[in-house]
Amino acid sequence: MRLLLGDQPTERQRVQVVAELLRVQRIPARAVHGLPLEGLRRNIGFKHWLEVYVDGDWMPFNPKDGHAQAPADTVPWWRGSGQLVKVEGANGLQTEIATSRAYEVALNSAMVRGRELRSGLVEFSIMGLPIQMRAVYQILLAIPIGIMVLVILRNVVGMKTFCTFMPVLMAMAFRETDLVWGIALFSVVCGFGLMVRFYLERLKLLLVPRLAAVVIVVIIIMAVMSVISHKLGFDRGLSVALFPIVILAMTIERMSIVWEERGAKEAFQQTFGSMAVAMICYGVMNLDIVQHLFFVFPELLLVILAATLLLGRYTGYRLVELPRFKVLAGDK
Repeated sequence: MRLLLGDQPTERQRVQVVAELLRVQRIPARAVHGLPLEGLRRNIGFKHWLEVYVDGDWMPFNPKDGHAQAPADTVPWWRGSGQLVKVEGANGLQTEIATSRAYEVALNSAMVRGRELRSGLVEFSIMGLPIQMRAVYQILLAIPIGIMVLVILRNVVGMKTFCTFMPVLMAMAFRETDLVWGIALFSVVCGFGLMVRFYLERLKLLLVPRLAAVVIVVIIIMAVMSVISHKLGFDRGLSVALFPIVILAMTIERMSIVWEERGAKEAFQQTFGSMAVAMICYGVMNLDIVQHLFFVFPELLLVILAATLLLGRYTGYRLVELPRFKVLAGDK
């Protein structure tokens, strides 16, 4: 098979080689290339499977396990060994596919109706942007929700975190890496980075050169992890590049400072607190109802702003402090 596929074959190459081998044996077969329906997403990759002509009908087959089924939630886009787009007289063609949920059709119809009624507000709606930009704003409009959750967890509950908005940024990275893989990748990068940071402390570097060195080390660690995970066949390891590099460097720097000034216990408390807050923010930001409401009705951000301003005036006890001051509420 290595002779036919090479050292690192792609899924499309496997499907096309299997189809050609079946045709050599006089079995009608063809490769199918489909588009996964994953909501409002940008730069989606195609999925590939096999179709074999059996008893007067084309039957889909998964070339990996041989099951007679096509990938779930996938629409066939084209069949055969051809390319998605053919161009003549040019080179370096790049294509990008974006998808949008079905409710966009109803919203677009409402926008058309609004234009017919000559409503000026409809012309300045987010729904008037291209699909690629809508996907960007769907993520951006979810950030205030995560920030609101962060404010509640820090100012009302009293959870400790590194940096101010680091958990929200990590939650955004988890959206692309998945939660379990994101936590694992974050832990590995921070672990190795912290060891290097402790070594740099012996060199007595100034603040800016030390931070620059930590950023460089973080990039090297991420590149090594991506290469190793790719060689081992773990494609999720490639998504480590989605983590905010500067935030990781600042987190490692802050973790080392807390470790030196307040001890390892405090450093681990803030680390686990940051991870817990990031997980909660990820869960809230990833809710379909939240994404739908704030994307379709972005004016709801004014409600989030008002709630944030009210929380800014909160001066009561934090929930984690109640056990400490419980004795003051006892009978004298």
